[in-house]
Amino acid sequence: MSAHAQSDTQTAGQSITPQEAARLRAEILKQQAQIKEQQRELRLQSLRLNDEQNLLDTELGKLRGTGTGTAANAPEPAATQTGTSAAQASAASAPEAAPITGPSPRKQEARRVLQTAQELSSTGGVLTPKGDLVVDPSFEYDYYNENQVNISGFTIIPGITFGNINVQRVQANYATTAMTFRYGVTNRLELNLRVPLVYATGSTTTQPLGPSAQVFSPGANAFSLGDVVVGGSYQINSGNNGWPILIGNLLFKTTTGTSPFSVPIYTTKDPNGIYIAGIEKKLPTGTGFYTLEPNMTILIPTSPAVLFANILYGVNFARGVRIANRGGGPSTPATIGPGNYLSGTFGVGFAVNNRTSMTFSYQQEHVWPATENGVGIAGSSFDFGTFNFGVGLTLTKNITLNIGAGIGVGPNSPVAKVLFEVPIRFRP
Repeated sequence: MSAHAQSDTQTAGQSITPQEAARLRAEILKQQAQIKEQQRELRLQSLRLNDEQNLLDTELGKLRGTGTGTAANAPEPAATQTGTSAAQASAASAPEAAPITGPSPRKQEARRVLQTAQELSSTGGVLTPKGDLVVDPSFEYDYYNENQVNISGFTIIPGITFGNINVQRVQANYATTAMTFRYGVTNRLELNLRVPLVYATGSTTTQPLGPSAQVFSPGANAFSLGDVVVGGSYQINSGNNGWPILIGNLLFKTTTGTSPFSVPIYTTKDPNGIYIAGIEKKLPTGTGFYTLEPNMTILIPTSPAVLFANILYGVNFARGVRIANRGGGPSTPATIGPGNYLSGTFGVGFAVNNRTSMTFSYQQEHVWPATENGVGIAGSSFDFGTFNFGVGLTLTKNITLNIGAGIGVGPNSPVAKVLFEVPIRFRP
């Protein structure tokens, strides 16, 4: 045993040979080279991940609405593009990139959500990609109902009135079938045209209070072309670095519909001896005035929701008209200027699944007083609001069904409205 210990001690005390030292040095250098190679690979992978993240942020920042459908057959972005070249290619395409186009699931989701918002459909903000044509047939139903109590007399104490009390109820139903055409001039510029056909029915019911009072309910209707609207939308910024996407819109409404000043009116009394003069025998299908509507749409794509808002200022241009005489005499010429108006809308939308999306929004509008021959008309200013709800269903890659409903807030807004749209995209 002592001999074995002595042998081990001698072996441990021996120095290594130059050949063994060279071999160990080479092995160490080899391992160091492998470590450096692994570190280089890790740095490259880190750079690739950073570039891919920047590319993803850039693409998501360029989100915008395109109109209809999904881009299922659009080419996928090059997944193998890495390094600085990928970021440079993305940056080079940014100025003309369509924010909500392409096959990205988040882009498809944002597009589906925004196209279900009926306010954006009518004011602008859901853009069409370059070269695409969207044909959007729609049907909208609006119901108006207002009750008025007219008292000709005086009240001595609450609940006791001397004189005539007349209850009047005004109802109107408007069914509008429209064809809207949207064309993408560039990925940032869209032109659109809306041609409506309006069918309307209405009645004004008068019923004085009393045992011998008779109900009188003159009706009116209309069926003709409405006011044609032309316009355009332009995306102002790309929405990079977390900024909201801004889209400027400009709409111009013509006077192709039937003017309220051209329809016949009643100039007689009803069976109760109360004047119904001024009540329309036919309903108008247009406003009778040219209108310019500059507005701004603001989009904030988040996950999982999309926030949107719209600020609109409407300018009604005054024009000379002839006001019908309530007593049947000759009409009176006058220059009438409808009040300008300011409208604000905000809402939120989200995708339920890969085919269905929903939006909720509220719209508030203020109308300034109208003028006659440059003088303000007392009592012509008013406000109203509307709660809106929309549902969108992707039927095919180029066809979408959108359903919207609105509930009016205030006596001057529609009691209820329903909108059906079937946007169809045609690609070159």
